[in-house]
Amino acid sequence: MFTRDDVIAEARTWLGTPWHHQASVKGVGCDCIGFIRGVAEPFLGKVDIPLDYTPTWHLYRAEPRMYLGFKAVAEEIDPADAIPSDILLFGAGKGPAHHCALLTPEGGLIHCYQEAGRVVEHAFSDGWQPKLRHAFRLPGIKEDSQAS
Repeated sequence: MFTRDDVIAEARTWLGTPWHHQASVKGVGCDCIGFIRGVAEPFLGKVDIPLDYTPTWHLYRAEPRMYLGFKAVAEEIDPADAIPSDILLFGAGKGPAHHCALLTPEGGLIHCYQEAGRVVEHAFSDGWQPKLRHAFRLPGIKEDSQAS
């Protein structure tokens, strides 16, 4: 088993990793999915979320690809119940969720996106909150109530 602190500590080792579409290599490059996959792999082993997508797939395809990818590997939870180290999925407009981030203990986000150019950590700002669509929890995480 692993803890939420373990996940956040691993995520923070990715800070500054440059944005690179479809990559998942700490310090070299990743996108939002590659970041989550890379953070989860030390705890879960290889995480199979398909990476066959263009950077703009969400603009012209209505299928919930990211949502279904995370649903296949993690437990879906109500976004209102998300706690640190849970995975948050975001979308804009009427299209499907197309971005993901980790929730931090401080109530912020750690994620990688093209506009930032790298993995960043910042507040869960008013600009991000209305875009929240779904939340997931990694399987096997040791919950606080079980911590000693």
